[in-house]
Amino acid sequence: MKILIIEDEYLIAEGVALTLQSAGHEVTGIAEDLPSALALAGKERPDMAFVDIKLANGSNGLDVARELKALGIPCVFATGNPPSKAQAGGIGLGYIAKPFSPRVLVQTAAFVSRLLSPCAPSAAAPSGFVTL
Repeated sequence: MKILIIEDEYLIAEGVALTLQSAGHEVTGIAEDLPSALALAGKERPDMAFVDIKLANGSNGLDVARELKALGIPCVFATGNPPSKAQAGGIGLGYIAKPFSPRVLVQTAAFVSRLLSPCAPSAAAPSGFVTL
């Protein structure tokens, strides 16, 4: 699966990228704010995105997720500031709370992949993933 990472903390973003790549996913890029996220999404057309809520340059992950949803790209928030359903319901599939383990990250990516596959049987959300 092609995954875009939107995270302004370099070490976290690199760790997420390495974990996802090790699990067989293609990381299409790392963005730190809304403009760079939209540029990468338009160029690379990822299947999904992991989005932090608090981003660089005053950008907000909720705004990023709204824009990506309009492009048909589903998002999972990966954040230390989990959104409420009132804030993020309808724009994100759910969230995983920082700090999350590599296992939770990989299981969440696999779960989203199954959700997006028209032929896949339904599956339960992995531990650590909260549906919005």
